[in-house]
Amino acid sequence: MGDVPRVTDLIFNHDADLLPAPSDEIIPVLMYGTRPPAHGTCSIGGPARAAVRRLGAPVHRAGFDLLTIAMAITAADTFVDKAAADDGWARNLRLKIQIADPTLWQPAVPLLEKALHFLSGDIWRITLLPDGPRQLKPQNRGHITVMAGHDCVSLFSGGMDSGIGALDLLAKGRRPLLISHAYRGDAEKQMFVRDRLPVKVSRFAPVAHPLSLLGKPTDVQMRTRSFNFLAYGTLVGSTLAQLRVTGKPVELFVPENGLIALNPPMTPRRIGALSTRTTHPHFLGLFQQILDVVGLPVLVNNPYSLKTKGEMLVECLDQASLRFLVSETVSCGKWKRSHQQCGKCVPCIIRRASFHAAGIPDHTDYHAKGKDLKAVIRDANARDDLMAMILAARRLPVENVAKWISKAGPLPLQRIARDQLSGVASRGMEEVKAYLENQGLV
Repeated sequence: MGDVPRVTDLIFNHDADLLPAPSDEIIPVLMYGTRPPAHGTCSIGGPARAAVRRLGAPVHRAGFDLLTIAMAITAADTFVDKAAADDGWARNLRLKIQIADPTLWQPAVPLLEKALHFLSGDIWRITLLPDGPRQLKPQNRGHITVMAGHDCVSLFSGGMDSGIGALDLLAKGRRPLLISHAYRGDAEKQMFVRDRLPVKVSRFAPVAHPLSLLGKPTDVQMRTRSFNFLAYGTLVGSTLAQLRVTGKPVELFVPENGLIALNPPMTPRRIGALSTRTTHPHFLGLFQQILDVVGLPVLVNNPYSLKTKGEMLVECLDQASLRFLVSETVSCGKWKRSHQQCGKCVPCIIRRASFHAAGIPDHTDYHAKGKDLKAVIRDANARDDLMAMILAARRLPVENVAKWISKAGPLPLQRIARDQLSGVASRGMEEVKAYLENQGLV
């Protein structure tokens, strides 16, 4: 008989007095708590709850339950270190979460577990229990997030793609309410870009704020972060839908260029560990199915799933505003470490290639060690991402693109849809190849 796989149970309650005692296998988490109540416990979501109250409108019941589930997922992804898993990667997680309406959500549990497994590679088992926290009374004083006048919601990270997404919507006469993750250092960039948009729009920016008194390492990769991000957008979108006389669903835009959304592995060893799936079409499809099952009136849409980053720059509908703010947007995968874009990670290289493809000067303040890619390629300790991009670019057009992108996740059954995704991946890598050739690296 083989060894019994290690399982971590996370028990959530919004009443600290009802939390179980911690142990090596059990992590008690205070839901919507501002701090852990005792050693060996954790808390999650206090600032997020405060942000929800500042929406100034009664939130959608199922939307608030989704937020509670997302908080629990964030806690599990943070408080259980992947290094402690049996194989050092795939954790076995069991979550017991109290929500307001578990009967409504029960049919969606298999989809939740499937979507989370696709995102993180972990095994998720979710049990939904009654008597959970309910939607909160709106706060009528202080800083209120104004919802009136907005007709859609759009994820807004402060990155180039989300900035272009907001500009395009505004140019079309839409009024998106922007949804942000307000981690330390991110908020300043997000506000800088938001404040330079041609039309003033509201921004909803809660913080999950996971806090631990476990006395052991926590995981910083947050591979399920997009579930939390989408839950924020769904909460606001469903609440906005309740304010409509027609009751029509609200669009939730997820602006992400097609190459990054697919995120195919640049080398064979990058399958899994170094290939995130945060906005992969398969995941977004699963998330929409979850919303449909519980009747949340929100439609998820990535309008750039068939556009490269360079095409997004060239085709942006507000070129004047774009050129004013684009170099201040953030694309770097290592941004949170130093709050300066490194210039040499995969997202930074795709960013630099998009400027080159669009013929737009790149005034981004990259870190000194990443500005000169020829120097990077000579540094054995810094060239991993750049070398992966060079090798991937050299394989074009020999590489079977459809087979390559399928390694990152399932593709649509329809041939036309598969060919379209292959096309955007090919064009995106051609932009990278052209830039690397210009730099004398291919």
